[in-house]
Amino acid sequence: MTHKERAARLPFVQIGIGPGMPEPLEAARQIVRLMFDLDAPTPEIGENFEMNVTVYDLGPLQISTCRSSGSILRRTPALVALTRTDHFIVQFYRRGSFHTTIEGTRADVPAGSLAFLDLTRPSVIEADRVDNLALTIPPDFLIPLVADPHSIHGLVLRPDSEANVTLTMHLEDLWQRLPTLTPAEAQEEAQSLCAMLAAVIGAHAQRRSMARAHLRKNQFGAICRWIDGQLGDPALEPAAITRKFYITRPTLYRMFEQRGGIMKYILERRLEKVFHDLVDKSRSDEKIGSILHRWGLQDHTSAGRAFRSYFGVTPRQVRASMPARMNWPPRTSTEAFRIDNIDRLGPLLEKHNVRVTRDE
Repeated sequence: MTHKERAARLPFVQIGIGPGMPEPLEAARQIVRLMFDLDAPTPEIGENFEMNVTVYDLGPLQISTCRSSGSILRRTPALVALTRTDHFIVQFYRRGSFHTTIEGTRADVPAGSLAFLDLTRPSVIEADRVDNLALTIPPDFLIPLVADPHSIHGLVLRPDSEANVTLTMHLEDLWQRLPTLTPAEAQEEAQSLCAMLAAVIGAHAQRRSMARAHLRKNQFGAICRWIDGQLGDPALEPAAITRKFYITRPTLYRMFEQRGGIMKYILERRLEKVFHDLVDKSRSDEKIGSILHRWGLQDHTSAGRAFRSYFGVTPRQVRASMPARMNWPPRTSTEAFRIDNIDRLGPLLEKHNVRVTRDE
């Protein structure tokens, strides 16, 4: 194939992991580690783990299929902080039911469902067998089209809904057409697909709530964004928020009730910022106390205890283990999902005899 012919096609990669390979589960873990911590339901499944993934790069979006053995996929607070990926995932499970755990609530999801996840928030997916078609969408592509981005996390469109049928048929059709699309055509498809998703999400929100509740959700997003800009202020407290947004304290408390309360939310956002700085190589010489102080955490002892409770490790352990856990962190969240990142796993892929096929 000539360079001109390659340039006219979408870049794609196929990855195959089989039970005859050395440590197949570990190889699969490395492939998905920017999104999830992967475990097998049983040791036997882990020893004979199989995974086959095909990914097309549409530019702003990536669309993929995955077939694998049974798996447990965890997006933990530590992984959220470590990877810093802020994309949305839309997963269409073609066959096989699965379970999700969102905000501490476990739910059964039947085969044929569409599940939406926000990678800035924790989640767990448990499946006896994986056969899905998935989209990864950068926030800049979807958030401007959606009134309430927070409603996306954990949203499930079941197979008997009109929205599900429309979207899944469109996704399947698009998947079949991908080998014939040019990059320019793919960009148009990505824009159209995001508009369709936004319309479905918006309609779902309207069906679930009255106008006042919908307004509160929009206000909740604005409050969260404002809090993020004030995390370095040790005096940040509910009174400042109620003054800024002209709401009562009980209203504020109700808005953050599902997140464990307003002060818990602020603390966790601060801890996530601390985690980011601890794994930032450019800050490797900065004292941990200085990082805590920058994010409004004045009492270093209590902050250290809170950090360990939230992430399961101490700040010192995070800094010490960083090279082993993520030796090629992406420079940006969008870069994390570009398929050329597979090149950075070269030695690991050779070690596990992973099959990789590219558009060449």
